This record gives sequence, C-alpha cells and structure tokens, in this order.
Amino acid sequence: MRKLVLTVAGVARGEASQAAIGGILSDTQGRILERFASPIGRATEEVAEYKALLEALKRALPHQPGEIVVFLENRTVANQILGNLSPREPSLQNLNRQVQEVLRQFPRWRVSFVDQEVCRPARRLAEQALFAETKAEREKAILRQEIVSLVEALPVEALRRALSFLQSLQATKG
Repeated sequence: MRKLVLTVAGVARGEASQAAIGGILSDTQGRILERFASPIGRATEEVAEYKALLEALKRALPHQPGEIVVFLENRTVANQILGNLSPREPSLQNLNRQVQEVLRQFPRWRVSFVDQEVCRPARRLAEQALFAETKAEREKAILRQEIVSLVEALPVEALRRALSFLQSLQATKG
C-alpha cells in the first residue's frame, strides 16, 4: 500500500485580498513527487487553504495511493475537514463539500493540523507565487500609467494609428 504525504498552505495578504496556494506531494521517505504554486486572485486565508488542499488532492489522485496524510497549518480548516467544526460562510461550506467529495476517492486518509514549521516549504511556494503575481500587477499598473501619459499627448491621427495597432495586437492574441 503506497502512502502519500500532502503538505499544503494557502496565503493571503490581509482579509479577502490577493492570495496564492502552494503544496508538496511526497512519499513517506520524504522524496518529493510534485510541487505546485499558483496565485488564485482575491481570497481569505481560509479559502486559500481549502483551495491548496483541493489542488493537492486532485494531484494525488493519479498516483492512486492506498492512503494519504494531509498536513495543514490552519487549525480551523483542519477541524472543518474532520467534521469537528462547521464552516459558517457559504463559500467555505461549498469548498468543504468539494474536499469531502475528493477525499472519498481515496481508500484511507488522514488530515492533521501541524506546526507552521512543517508546512513552511509549502507556504514558501505559495508566497513566491503571490510575490510574482503582485510584482506583475505593479509593473502592469506602472506601464498603464506611462501609456496613458503618452497617449494624452498624441494628435488625433496618431491616436487612430495607435488604436489600429492595438486592435491588431488584440486580434493576434485570440
């Protein structure tokens, strides 16, 4: 029977702000099978933790483990998954249902709340994804401001050419 260890983390900058997920799938000897990290848009820390767990579970399915052990650093989410607490918010209730549906596809599973130190590698992955997303958004905002200031100084004919050029870029994108 093959056992997989899933270490997950969800991070958010403040309440319902930019968030990201990270996770590591490994065997019981600590060999890493997969890592993942991704920005998820605006979310609370609990929503991010649920989404990190869902992603890890979906990635574990193709490995067909006989058992999975999940490490979470969010005590509330761990207790909600185990049925010790009920999520109050509808979005968390929905995520909890989704997690339960995926968990039923594994022969055996265990979810444990652990010290942040255990989840630090997964948290680091999530934070890197969040930082990259935030950095890209800042750069996009700066570029947008520069473009607006340049466009404001253009004569009408130059604006028409610029519009035509931008429309051609948009057409090639799709």
